[in-house]
Amino acid sequence: MESSYIAAVYEHNLITDADPRVPVSRQAALQHMQKNLDIYEVQAARAAQQGAQILVFPEDGLHGFNFTRTSIVGYLETIPDPQQESWNPCTEPEKHNNTEVLQQLSCMARRNNIYIVANMPDRQPCPLSTDPTSSCPSDGRWQFNTNIAFSSDSLLVARYHKYNLFHEESFDTPPQPEIITFDTPFAGKFGLLICFDILFHKPTIALLEKGVRQLIFPTAWFNTLPLLDSVQYHRSLSRSTNVTLLAANLRLDNKNMAGSGIYTPFSSIYHHSKRGDPEEGKLLVARVPVLDPEWSGQRVATEEEKFESESTSSPVTDSVTVCALIRCAGSDPSSCGQGVEEAETKMDFVMEGKFGTRYVYPSVLASQMVIEEVKQFDKSADGRVNLKHSDMTAGLVTACLYGRMYHLDHE
Repeated sequence: MESSYIAAVYEHNLITDADPRVPVSRQAALQHMQKNLDIYEVQAARAAQQGAQILVFPEDGLHGFNFTRTSIVGYLETIPDPQQESWNPCTEPEKHNNTEVLQQLSCMARRNNIYIVANMPDRQPCPLSTDPTSSCPSDGRWQFNTNIAFSSDSLLVARYHKYNLFHEESFDTPPQPEIITFDTPFAGKFGLLICFDILFHKPTIALLEKGVRQLIFPTAWFNTLPLLDSVQYHRSLSRSTNVTLLAANLRLDNKNMAGSGIYTPFSSIYHHSKRGDPEEGKLLVARVPVLDPEWSGQRVATEEEKFESESTSSPVTDSVTVCALIRCAGSDPSSCGQGVEEAETKMDFVMEGKFGTRYVYPSVLASQMVIEEVKQFDKSADGRVNLKHSDMTAGLVTACLYGRMYHLDHE
């Protein structure tokens, strides 16, 4: 295994369905997905030409979103579990019926000699039961938001079902959270998660607790300043937890979706469109270090460790404590929560606080969505956190200490 590898992520300008809430035939669904697959084919070839060994595509990148449980049916394929059976869709297409998309992605990996991670909807049969505790839906199938990974010789090596859904009525929550990894000859182990998962203990922190330090992150992330812009939070988590995060987002201006990156504990390469930029895809390719799973710059807390502190709890299910310095939209204090993308004021500043969690993610975001690498960030054993920043290259949009109180989340 080398000391570094070349990774690629593709931010995809999704070709959407006219009306995702209207059911379509399997043939119509395949024709729709083929438009996006054709773009994937081009980008896989481009990534391979630049030496990429692994390529990540976004969440919902083939089919889109806002489906109903019924209207997505034409898009579903039954994805076998690689932990239960070995299957190469490209060389064994006859083994499983109605798997056209899996076959095409598999052959894409083989043609370009590259590992590929993509996202697609999965259908799994489940046992109908009169038991009220059964999680099997009444139609006798589970529908999952799913990551799939193919090796460079087209073998299906991983399947991960998203656990933390965000207003996704077409999908089911898996009966149990899955902690899914796969191994590569060039960089060792990678862990899989999807979009909203990144805000929760399972699977994100659970992967870290297993020593996984390279995370693959397809997402359909809509930016919510001042605290949760895509590149802001993804860079912050990567730096704070000493992991590499390969984040592939959609690019859809009408949904405020943008921002993809290749983040390591030491550096970041990212793309974040600005207002007025052409609405188009973006391929990012970078050489990144292989991270040794045995080394950890930060001890990861176990679930048994609890902390006593004051906290605020969002109406979703996550608990946070935040200290932030933000650029307000106007002179009225009520404007201070609105998203502002441009600022002129540069400043040196210090932010300090005592948090009831060791999971505190620091970020500094400058005008036009430029990440500033935090100059100094210190944490002490008693929960005190100190962020110092100076010599800004552009005006300050937001500086944030985002504390995640995983131990207070409602299971």
